[in-house]
Amino acid sequence: MLIHGIKKAWIALKTSDGKNLLTDDKGLSQNGIYELDHNVLGVASSELKGLDGSKLEKISGNNIVQYSYADPLNPQATLSINNLPMEILAKLVGMEKQGTGWQMADTKPVGAFIVEAPSMTTNDAVYFAFPSGNFLMGDKKLDTDTDSKKTPVTDQLTFAAIDDPNINDLYRIYATTDSDWKDEETMFKELFPDYKGASSVSAGGTH
Repeated sequence: MLIHGIKKAWIALKTSDGKNLLTDDKGLSQNGIYELDHNVLGVASSELKGLDGSKLEKISGNNIVQYSYADPLNPQATLSINNLPMEILAKLVGMEKQGTGWQMADTKPVGAFIVEAPSMTTNDAVYFAFPSGNFLMGDKKLDTDTDSKKTPVTDQLTFAAIDDPNINDLYRIYATTDSDWKDEETMFKELFPDYKGASSVSAGGTH
């Protein structure tokens, strides 16, 4: 499928064992799913790496190549979010309130990341779903404004996938062209068995 751009993206926080979504004040929204929509001015970019082994290794014997295998998967996503609220950023990367500011905690929370890329030629789409992993906060480069332009700085995050206990793997790809595709709600319930449904989804959430 010829895909382009980013149509939708979602993030979530989970229990330390990766089995359940964190909801309400412990999570990012009432049911745990936080959509990165106009509330954060959208996602500017998302680069997905390591979806397959980094390279093929060959085993030779008797002067010929007898077998080949791929190195282990190492899926990662780098994403640029235009205007992520400080409280959401802090929860994702594992910061805690100290005094009236934020400091990094000793442990990283378990999160999730899903991004939808639409087809360029049809109304279909592909979803790249990483139901468990850890977020790292990217560097910040601050430049002065000038008399001719402003220099906004977006929120850069890196997400490293870890093995998810609900799917027993690192990620899944969903295509709406598949005969067994139903809808986003079914996808969410498959990835997160305790997901409560869209009736309680809130982009703003309860933080």
